[in-house]
Amino acid sequence: MAIQSPLCLAAQELASIQARYASKGMSLSQAALCGAQDFVEWRHYPSHDSVDGGSGYEFYYHAHAGHEMSEGEHGHFHLFKREPQTSGRFFHLIGIALDQKGLPVRLFTTNQWVTGETLLEAGKVIAAVGKFDMTAKGRLVPLARWLTAFTKLFYAEIANLLEERDQKIAALASSMGSRAALFENHQYQVLTEREINLMHRLSEHLCATH
Repeated sequence: MAIQSPLCLAAQELASIQARYASKGMSLSQAALCGAQDFVEWRHYPSHDSVDGGSGYEFYYHAHAGHEMSEGEHGHFHLFKREPQTSGRFFHLIGIALDQKGLPVRLFTTNQWVTGETLLEAGKVIAAVGKFDMTAKGRLVPLARWLTAFTKLFYAEIANLLEERDQKIAALASSMGSRAALFENHQYQVLTEREINLMHRLSEHLCATH
């Protein structure tokens, strides 16, 4: 039997989870609301975020006010890593935007003020993305597995965006006089972003199982 690559396995996992949601008449964006009947701007889903106490990985789903959202987008996931040895310290990994059909369409990085993170250099964040493996309970289990598979399938794009983020931070901080000035500047919310095509990526990496 041929050994399947990690990307192939990630593609199979992700496609399987979305197919199971579809069989229940649900999209990923609907599943991300964790059973809530209403989707309220800025509210986190789940309400207290989903945190894996063992690994320190965390996620939530939400949406901004309509005028702040890209056209056709439903909402987005924020992924984080908490550092157990440092109480309260966390950093943002990546944002994943979904369209109205529940398909991921855009990746993005954010300025420090957006999440209140401890903004670390790209290399450390990329290392954390590479190890992303999150567990959850109940209805959040498939979402955690989907996000884990997603970070593997789009690892290269996420790493590139984080490297580009650091380059942009350096350029903007130089023009503003300091990194602190940039990190508090509300004119800069998203620092880097990239559109993605899940169906194309799945077609590249889905493998025959026989």
